[in-house]
Amino acid sequence: MGNNDRENKEISEGVGESQMKEESIGDLSEENLYAKVKSLEEELEEKKREYNELYDRHLRMAADFDNYKKRVTKEKADIIAYGNEELIKALLNVLDNLERAIEHSESIKEAEPIVEGVKLVHKQFLSCLEKFGVKTIEAKQGQPFDPRYHQAIEYVESDDIAPGVIVSEMLKGYMLKDRLLRPALVVVSKEKKEAQPEAKSSVEGDSKGDDTLEGDILELVEEEE
Repeated sequence: MGNNDRENKEISEGVGESQMKEESIGDLSEENLYAKVKSLEEELEEKKREYNELYDRHLRMAADFDNYKKRVTKEKADIIAYGNEELIKALLNVLDNLERAIEHSESIKEAEPIVEGVKLVHKQFLSCLEKFGVKTIEAKQGQPFDPRYHQAIEYVESDDIAPGVIVSEMLKGYMLKDRLLRPALVVVSKEKKEAQPEAKSSVEGDSKGDDTLEGDILELVEEEE
């Protein structure tokens, strides 16, 4: 009996709550119901706007992070490929001095054994640099001047060579993989200017004018006589 009474009580309470909800909804007028729906719609739009802002922020952060990873990867690759760039630039001065020593000592017969040893060191030096991606820039006589790899230190007029052509190389240039270490210093030809005739001096013009005036005076004197 006790259980039945409890069940009947719960049923009556549930019916009472549903009746109260129906009465509360029924109490809402049409205007109040419209205002309630309008408020819910505005709240929904606000939530949508917040969601879109958060989603856009998430996309930007994801894109920034992706760019960051790419930048870090490139920086690591550059460090591996060009991390010894400054060291190689310093070694180029040593290489230049070796080449100068060879050039100035080849004419000395007594120093021939020493020169051969220096040449061997020079060859090994170049081979070692090539293993790290260093290569010489071509700057031969008659080759067109390329400002990407050549630096003109002098321009000379020439009748035999077309303008904009390398006449001679003063200092070798080098590349480290695809990066310029040092441009080749060269002398470049330019168009020869035609010699302009010298202008007659004002003194000659004045003397010529004086001669003409003197001739006119003599003619007048002769006519009077």
